Amino acid sequence: MQELTTIDLSRFFDRFPTLEMERLLLRELTLADAEDLFAYYGDSSSTDYVSYSAFKSIDIARDEIGRIAEGFKAHRFIAFGIERKSDHRIIGTCDLHHISPEHHRMELGYGLTRAYWGLGYMTDAVREVIRFAFEEMRMHRIEAECETENIRSIRVAERCGMTLEATHMENEINKGRFVSNHVYAIVRE
Repeated sequence: MQELTTIDLSRFFDRFPTLEMERLLLRELTLADAEDLFAYYGDSSSTDYVSYSAFKSIDIARDEIGRIAEGFKAHRFIAFGIERKSDHRIIGTCDLHHISPEHHRMELGYGLTRAYWGLGYMTDAVREVIRFAFEEMRMHRIEAECETENIRSIRVAERCGMTLEATHMENEINKGRFVSNHVYAIVRE
């Protein structure tokens, strides 16, 4: 039996990875993306199922880009900007966080600007990030957690081959109310 050891992920933090698909480019966010990021984070319908409120100004979007860059530099997470290749606009984010190289697992998060919902962009991005995590990073398990009412996120997880493993009943308070969360996961074959 093969002994499993901690995965060395350091090379993935030397230079921000860029992932390309037919319609999308997953890449590092820059301050030039602040306006597009604000279009996403500034829309309350895009932040219904997350713990923070919609951004009130573009300055908060700029601060978020800085926080994302610091998290990458500290090897805490990789947060891709989702660029639509046809017009080079950032239409959302897809990130890998809670990275655990010793256990070969990580968590996945994603969000998309409302104008682009229902067009398959998020499914494309999540599939590519899962591929990257499994094939290139050599991770074994990827998890995603979403509120039980977040039907769009549930559909994306399921379309990307993730399986519902658990439901945590009223395990968080979001915007002043108890919410339940589904835990989805996929393991490398």
